Parts: sequence; structure tokens; C-alpha cells
Amino acid sequence: MKSRRPPIAGFLLFHLRGLLAGKKPNGKRMLKQAMDFTRNLAKRRKDVLVYVGLHTGRSFRPLFHRYRVCYGFEANPELFAELQEEYRSCPNVRLFNLAAADRDGEIEFNITSNDGGASSSIGRLDENFNDEIRIVKTIRVPCVNLCRFLEQQGVDYIDDYISDIQGMDLEVLKTLEPLIRRGRIGSISCEVTKDKYRNCYSDLPDNHEAAFNRLLSANYTLAAKGWGILKDGQFNEVPEHWWEMDCKWNLKRRPPATRR
Repeated sequence: MKSRRPPIAGFLLFHLRGLLAGKKPNGKRMLKQAMDFTRNLAKRRKDVLVYVGLHTGRSFRPLFHRYRVCYGFEANPELFAELQEEYRSCPNVRLFNLAAADRDGEIEFNITSNDGGASSSIGRLDENFNDEIRIVKTIRVPCVNLCRFLEQQGVDYIDDYISDIQGMDLEVLKTLEPLIRRGRIGSISCEVTKDKYRNCYSDLPDNHEAAFNRLLSANYTLAAKGWGILKDGQFNEVPEHWWEMDCKWNLKRRPPATRR
């Protein structure tokens, strides 16, 4: 369902909330955001973004204006509450306090001591990954099979899919295999484990780049590598000691069928 509020109204409300809350405006920052918003309006011709693992929303903020509707998932209830407050005036953003998994139900979610650094996961970090990060608490959160959930939401085509779910990216992407086979996802960006390392979450399944390529190579081509928001054609090396990196794959050709 299309938003009835003009995009500019959502942008102004977004900043008005900060002023009403007594926050001192930062002129340079507001000018930059206004310029980014204007550029994004020109680009905003895409329909659906699915973003799994929003965390604090840092990588989501530059993107959400470009889409008619965004489906965002965050398992940590505290971070979710902050996101919900931030985007409550943005009608094109639909947020869900859910963990994406391979099944529906509940699952244990481990919150780590560096959750600001995004290591919380349904898995447990390998003891050789970083001995300074530890689990501070484990909670139970609702989880969903992502493909079934999106079907229930009426989503049958995804322009851009992004996931950053700490060792579970491939397992969750596999649930979307029906859409992958039919070419119903325009681009796929995931956090992946380098082939030379094992999954940094010791109790989670394979998350290696080679395994992603096996799943996607028939319909997709590797378009970018690096960290954060990726740009097509840029293959940037991350530090040698990092176990993980971000990779983006683009659909080789778009299907002729009309999108809903």
C-alpha cells in the first residue's frame, strides 16, 4: 500500500521531532541530510527493500527514502524500541522485532558486551575470534522463516535485500531460494565469512563466500565487496585479520513478468 504522506512531510517530521525534544540543531548536519534527502528523492524509484539485522540503523538511514516500502528486522528488543521511535513518522518503514531464522517460533538470542559493535547473535562467538567480547545475557525472541513471513506480507518481489545477522546470513538467505530461483530479488547484500576462516559463531552453519556463490551463481553475479554500503564494481579489501566482509550480488537479468 503506497504512502499517502508526501516524502518531504516525512523528512520534516523526522527533524521536527528532534527540535521538540529539545535537541540543539546542527546546521551543517541538517544541510547535509537535506542534500542527501534531495538526491535520494531523485533515486527513489525502487519499490521494496528488505533489511535484516538493522542493529542501530546506521547503514539503513541513508537508504530508506529510496523505496516505496522498507521491511526492517531487528531481534534485540532494546535496539528495536529505539528504531521504532526514530521511524514512527516514516510511513514507508515497517519494522519487526523478530529474528530471521529457518523456522517460525522462538529462539535464544545472545546479547554481547559490544552490542554497539554488532556481535549479538543467535550463535555463540568462536573463542578464537575475540577474547574481549562476551555474552552478557541470553533472551528468548520470536523468530520467523523469512520467506513465509514475506509471503504473508504480500511481498513477491524484492528490489534490494540486505542482511547483517551475525553468522546466519546464508541460512536465512536459503529460505528465500524460491524467490532466488525465479529471479525475484534484484540485488542481495550479505555479511559473509571469508573462505580462509570458519564461521565466527561456532554453533552456526556455513556462512562462507563460496557457499553463497554456489547458491547464487546460476542467477546472480558478484558485483561488489568491502564493508558497509557497497557500490557496484568496487571490490575493496578489508583488513587481513577480519573474519568477515560484505558482498553484493546482482541479478543477471530481470524477469519479464510484471511486478506487483
